[in-house]
Amino acid sequence: MAEKETGTSFASMFVGTLGFTASIVCILGFFVCNFAVDYIDDRIEEDCESEKGQVGQIVGADEGQCDEGSSIRDLLALIRYPLLIAGIVFALLALQVF
Repeated sequence: MAEKETGTSFASMFVGTLGFTASIVCILGFFVCNFAVDYIDDRIEEDCESEKGQVGQIVGADEGQCDEGSSIRDLLALIRYPLLIAGIVFALLALQVF
């Protein structure tokens, strides 16, 4: 007769650790997205919405950087909350494993 082990198995420890790691990465990604969105907003305000920036856009001296910055900002603003939600979900799933 073999006794059943009372501790957690290697697979559940691995899945739990993987879940917490994914959770941390997603939540850090949320904070990085927030920082990047704020930074891009400040740069757009300084470089693109001033008189000098508007003249540069009309002439083409900015080489499309203002439009590119706006589209990157929109993308980051779009994915930041799904990253936070995914981080919370991964953490809750990892807690269920343990």
